[in-house]
Amino acid sequence: MNRRHLLAVVVVLVVVGLVGTGSVVAFVGTGPEGLGSLFSDTSDPPALLHFESAGAHCTENFVANSSTSVVTGGENTEITYSRNVSLPGPSYAIGGPTFERMNESTYVLNVPIEETEKAPRTCPGVARYNGTMRIPVDEEPWHLIIKHDGETITTLYGDSNRSLLSGSASVGQSVSASEPTANSTTSSA
Repeated sequence: MNRRHLLAVVVVLVVVGLVGTGSVVAFVGTGPEGLGSLFSDTSDPPALLHFESAGAHCTENFVANSSTSVVTGGENTEITYSRNVSLPGPSYAIGGPTFERMNESTYVLNVPIEETEKAPRTCPGVARYNGTMRIPVDEEPWHLIIKHDGETITTLYGDSNRSLLSGSASVGQSVSASEPTANSTTSSA
């Protein structure tokens, strides 16, 4: 029996054994490399996956509320953070953000507040942004520092755990802002 036939027999025995226990496993690829990818320890690099901001508007009752959602799947954790921002003047808006890895477990999202050439509003204004970041799952707890124009507003921290077929996350928050805030945090696997 050659290697290919031996591998096919092993895969069939494993699948038959798992079906008997009610488990489901998906193998990707063929040959030894396909089995290796199931047990690989590779993750996607950290990245800002999505960022959008709503146009500024006037309001009399501003609250710098924020929300956080953390989803862990396989080798990566996705963190979605949303926040209302009080703008400093009638011609200001949220600019293009930067996302960077500071060390093995610390990441920084910097959201600039910029003066624009648009016609000014009748008030300083309020805007909301929503950003989704991807970080690799690691053995160490992670920290995500949220900055506005280089000033720390909030630090999110958490643990992401992984297993062969699932993951879990826990998250907390340390608020640095002097504005009145309302926060919500969710976590899921």
